[in-house]
Amino acid sequence: MRGFSKIKKFILFFNIKTLIITLLTLSTLLITYLSYFKYKDLIVEQLALNKERLLMGFNNDTTPNLIVLGNKYIDTKSLVNELQTELDKDNNYNNLGLISNVLKKKNLIKKFFITKTSNDLITIKIEEKNIIGLLNIENNDYLIDEFNNIIETKITPNLFHLPVFVGKNSNKNANVILSLIKETNINLNYLSFSFVDQRRWNISLKNGVKILLPETKVLDTLKLLNKVVSKYNILNGNFIEIDLRIYGKYFLKPKIN
Repeated sequence: MRGFSKIKKFILFFNIKTLIITLLTLSTLLITYLSYFKYKDLIVEQLALNKERLLMGFNNDTTPNLIVLGNKYIDTKSLVNELQTELDKDNNYNNLGLISNVLKKKNLIKKFFITKTSNDLITIKIEEKNIIGLLNIENNDYLIDEFNNIIETKITPNLFHLPVFVGKNSNKNANVILSLIKETNINLNYLSFSFVDQRRWNISLKNGVKILLPETKVLDTLKLLNKVVSKYNILNGNFIEIDLRIYGKYFLKPKIN
């Protein structure tokens, strides 16, 4: 019996030890797995750069063609010229690390992938940040991204379709008003949003109609507007102002020819 008891204790100790080792192993694997996704883009980028160095080699005497894909707002001609100028200064036309460093400084770029397709061709696939509006502060132009961050940049014609936000701190609430409009499914061909006294919004449409929203219950007010528009088509330009500042009511200012 005493020998059996010792065997039983040994088995119990062995099982506990095995369980602890198993838990530690699983924890390590989980941490490694999560770390991969956290730094996946960086790992992929570095692997791609190293792969190109190993497989393709470097030819310092050949100026490669640079192709930029995936752009919506970035001027690819300007970007390619800048990259080629930097490569000329470095005197190494296959320096993918240098290209990577230039792209990392571009505020509009969210992520990118560089592929050396051949000795004379480098393809750059970029993903831009989601831009929701334009902003001007003290004669400086900015873009507003989906998180209400502002990006200083030159405003080019391919950005003119974006709404302009006017007023102090208007950018800090830009995604809120746009999401409310999207939630109500109302079709507003908006031109600009004015944040009045940092309290409420005026919306200017491209046909000259101005919509005055209240300080609170904006979603309910937009739903009311959508209902009225569906019934009476008051956004067709016959009224130049739609005042919704009093909750549950609307006042129309007719267009005088």
